[in-house]
Amino acid sequence: MPQQLALVVIDLQNSYFEEPALAAVRDDLVARVNELIRAARAGGCPVVLARTEHARDRSTWTLNMLEDDEGFAFPGTAQAELLDGLDTAGGIDVVKTRDSAFHGTRLREVLRERDVGEVLLCGVSTHSCIAQSATTAFAENLHAAVARDAVASEAPELAAAMLDFLDDEMRQPILQQDDAVAVLRRGTLAAERPDESFEERDDDAAP
Repeated sequence: MPQQLALVVIDLQNSYFEEPALAAVRDDLVARVNELIRAARAGGCPVVLARTEHARDRSTWTLNMLEDDEGFAFPGTAQAELLDGLDTAGGIDVVKTRDSAFHGTRLREVLRERDVGEVLLCGVSTHSCIAQSATTAFAENLHAAVARDAVASEAPELAAAMLDFLDDEMRQPILQQDDAVAVLRRGTLAAERPDESFEERDDDAAP
């Protein structure tokens, strides 16, 4: 049966786009994500804006942040703000402190409250926060997909390897922009999932 789909937009914040490789694709990425957000609204899909925020007292810092003695995205700073131009109207705010948008956040609760069983991920960075969120979705028994044209990474080789892993091992479709828009307007990933395509082929073969 089709399930409610949500769009999860990850870490489109100023701090991440201080990285030159991400700064170079910023405007194009925001435009593609905004197109997905509009499609989600048209399809009645919730939009979650997952963003990173760290406490100045180091209590939320990761091991590498502690080792480097360098924090970032502190509350109230320009670093922590969402990118200018991002369409945030009606978005559900979820604050995270780790790569996965699920770890230590209210995301799972938000999805349960809305009967969401599928998530489409976009944002940055493909090899880290997108990949970690996708693998956690798998562990949570949520169907997931990644919008290939609406993610970006400063480590392209790692990003390509992670997308292959998610597609091959987790059976999470990696969707081109037009396909991502289409599933959001339909409100379900059902037609993109491998199990669904097998069922359709079986039905077509039946007398």
